[in-house]
Amino acid sequence: MNHIKFVVAGALALLGVMVIGGYLADPAPQATDQESAAAAGGTLRIGVDGTEPAFFKVDGVTKGFDYEMALGVAEGMGAKPEFKVMPFSDLFTALEAGEIDMIGSQVTETAERKQDFDFTTPYFVTYLSFLTPEDSTINKRGDINGKNVAVVEGTIHERYLAEQYENVNVIKAKDEDGAVRAIASGKADAFFYDAPYTAPIIKRAPIALKESIVYPADDAPIGFVMQKDDPRKAQIDGILEQMILDGEWLKLKKAYFKEYPLSEVFKDKGA
Repeated sequence: MNHIKFVVAGALALLGVMVIGGYLADPAPQATDQESAAAAGGTLRIGVDGTEPAFFKVDGVTKGFDYEMALGVAEGMGAKPEFKVMPFSDLFTALEAGEIDMIGSQVTETAERKQDFDFTTPYFVTYLSFLTPEDSTINKRGDINGKNVAVVEGTIHERYLAEQYENVNVIKAKDEDGAVRAIASGKADAFFYDAPYTAPIIKRAPIALKESIVYPADDAPIGFVMQKDDPRKAQIDGILEQMILDGEWLKLKKAYFKEYPLSEVFKDKGA
């Protein structure tokens, strides 16, 4: 998945000491056999959930922000990318089982997830939104308190609801369409999801929906997810940092998320 940046020597010196929530890459360790094998060829298996604009197809051509970011990573490693599409809730199980090498589906880094997995340096920071029926009276964040809110099972949104809102009843759905069906059936008043991914959901929904609330989440970095202590992580961190510094990340961000302002996280990195 590929997507996004510029800097001068002075900024590079600042970048070396800057810590964005502990997300900058550690100094690269000595190359291991696994790293060397990846750099010499090999295959990098990336798990994705097939959600636009992260990973999707148009007239048989694969596109997507995360898709192009992953392509950039694989190219930097000298590895062949292999994408495996599955439901979001199955991605972590597949990673644990060794069926994929990393997850590239807009996964938010959390303390809970870091207990079991490693995250690369961030390649995106998301925006959150609530989808509601067009005639809904939900118009501001305070209106969410006391409501039934659908989330996709396995995503970070359930925890966000508990932390940021009061007396919310969480309705878990297998996927985005399941969350929309919960609204259509009256089980849910709203669907809490990442704003960059709501346009295709609204378009294919069987009922008229609107994006009632949108707000940034600069404290929610998104990175590729890997097994604990995978020696390739340091190499991937370096590649992502270079994609940011040389402007490739920014080009992809503008292509897929032009309506969203640049996060302070990436401004600090020289974007």
